Amino acid sequence: MSSISLITGGGRSGKSSFAEKLAAEASAKRQTGVLYVATGLAIDEEMTDRIARHRAARPKDWITWERYRGFADIERELKNGGFGVILLDCIAGLLMGILFEESPNADDCTIEQFERVEALSIAEIDEICSYAKRQDNDLILVTNEIGMGVIPETRYSRLYRDALGRINIHSAKVADKVVLMVAGLPVMLK
Repeated sequence: MSSISLITGGGRSGKSSFAEKLAAEASAKRQTGVLYVATGLAIDEEMTDRIARHRAARPKDWITWERYRGFADIERELKNGGFGVILLDCIAGLLMGILFEESPNADDCTIEQFERVEALSIAEIDEICSYAKRQDNDLILVTNEIGMGVIPETRYSRLYRDALGRINIHSAKVADKVVLMVAGLPVMLK
């Protein structure tokens, strides 16, 4: 029986490590592999280094699929190649990738453009959730909880925060289990 888990929390709260632990446990229980969907974009040197560190730390037998959209292609491209667990890290990167693609100019990005990007992001999440259910895969979604701190200085950043908050609400609704990571500790919300 497949399940969908959402792991959320602040920066460096232990989200990815916890999600990877869950994926490894589910993979061992199912005796199948893990598909790791990496959504990060190498937009600068720091992100390039982060992506390289994440790649190196990931178990070598996990399948990595680097993309933030196009999840409708998962069946055609991967043909469920031996995995029973999918780990998507992370929804914030998915939103950012679609935002950069659809509305690259932060200075004149409209609310309507953000609404479109938000809808596209939710559609991608729904697509991978639907796929996981059809294939009886466990799905682990990782996201950032960015609405608990200082109000962002720029309009663009505030619109991004708001969109991610609404996407997180949607993701929590479709998830069977929701975990908030605080200081490396999991707090079960659902």
